[in-house]
Amino acid sequence: MKTFWRTILFGLLATGLGLMVLSQSNRALAQETSIPASELEPTILIKWMQLLYDRVEAEKVSAPAASRLYAYAGITAYQSVLPGMADGISMSGQLTSLPDMPQIEDGKVYDWVTVANGALSSIISGLFPKTASDTQKAVQNLRDSEAKTRQSTIDPAIVKQSLEYGDTVAKTILEWAGTDNFAETRTLKWQIPAGDPSLWIPTAKDMKPVEPFWGQIRPFALYSADACAVQPNLTFDSKKGSSFYMQALEVKTTGDNLTNEQKDIARFWVDTPGQTGTPAGHWVLIENQITTVLDLKLERASMMYALVGISLGDSFISAWSLKYQINLIRPVSYIQEYIDPNWQSFIASPGFPEYPSGHSVTSEAAAEVLTRMFGTVAFTDRSGQKHNLGARSFTSFEAAATEAAISRLYGGIHYRAAIENGMKQGRCIGDNVVDYISLRSQPQGE
Repeated sequence: MKTFWRTILFGLLATGLGLMVLSQSNRALAQETSIPASELEPTILIKWMQLLYDRVEAEKVSAPAASRLYAYAGITAYQSVLPGMADGISMSGQLTSLPDMPQIEDGKVYDWVTVANGALSSIISGLFPKTASDTQKAVQNLRDSEAKTRQSTIDPAIVKQSLEYGDTVAKTILEWAGTDNFAETRTLKWQIPAGDPSLWIPTAKDMKPVEPFWGQIRPFALYSADACAVQPNLTFDSKKGSSFYMQALEVKTTGDNLTNEQKDIARFWVDTPGQTGTPAGHWVLIENQITTVLDLKLERASMMYALVGISLGDSFISAWSLKYQINLIRPVSYIQEYIDPNWQSFIASPGFPEYPSGHSVTSEAAAEVLTRMFGTVAFTDRSGQKHNLGARSFTSFEAAATEAAISRLYGGIHYRAAIENGMKQGRCIGDNVVDYISLRSQPQGE
């Protein structure tokens, strides 16, 4: 009997030792090769995009400036994991003035999750001022915690060299970002024009114009800021019954008779800077959700964040360039002057000219990129839950963009012409991104 149990015990020990050796062998094998980005989970990208959204909100970043941050973060996400793609193509030479990226070292093994961790931590830290201490601390904490998590299953030496490579990618992109004219526009002064009744005037006491020179920021994929501009097809007219008057009257009539559903839509898409991560950030949160809905891997998720990010960046450059060229009066100002002096919009008008609708341009551009990549996808947007807003379901990205656009009419912020033409402008921007930028040799949505 003792011999029987001794045999069983030795057998179990042998099996255990065999499994241990096999496990160590597999781990050693994993360290000899880099696992492709197409086989890795994209969780690291979701975490960094969520952190960026949260810091944009906390630091009260303006809507145009936020779009720039999301664009550079998306580009960095893609370029950092690009060497881990079998047939990926760099955006160097495709995006305006983007230089060549640093190369990985032959013979070295990289963990692309950690590379993305290093690159995104460095780009976000570098784009925010060093005086933003809470943001800098949050960035460092996430970088360290994610690196520690990877070290529990991956050779620490691989984690270290992966972080270092990510840092070099971010450094290159930060140097490129430093030449986009952002710094130069910080000191420019814009005088609010007067003497023409069609021109925008501040709609609140002490309101300052938001980023009047944003149209001078270097575009990412657009040939020029105005390459997709849709000029207004509506002439200002204060005469009762004129086309312009009727557009303003529609805003008033709609605002005076809002249903609860229309109020919910207006609130859901308002995305006020300083209270949220801005309109561009709303689409970044949609991307985070789509990553899960479509079960994307690190490779395709990084492509999505890059292309959508570029569309967001170019949308604000394009929209803001046209806004300050046309410099059109807001509906609330027109209505109070020519229709009803006591009228107020459901949503307060922001501090910049009316035409075109920024929400319409941005949302349509993002939706066009997502549709070109993934087709018609039904999804439920739960991004508003952070701000005590209910979830909203959509049959497609286009349906979401259309609702975002019309929400500005419900809010009393835009005339219909600015919404419809803004969507045309956004569609042009989205198509330009997908048609102009090649991320791999086969269709980008496959």
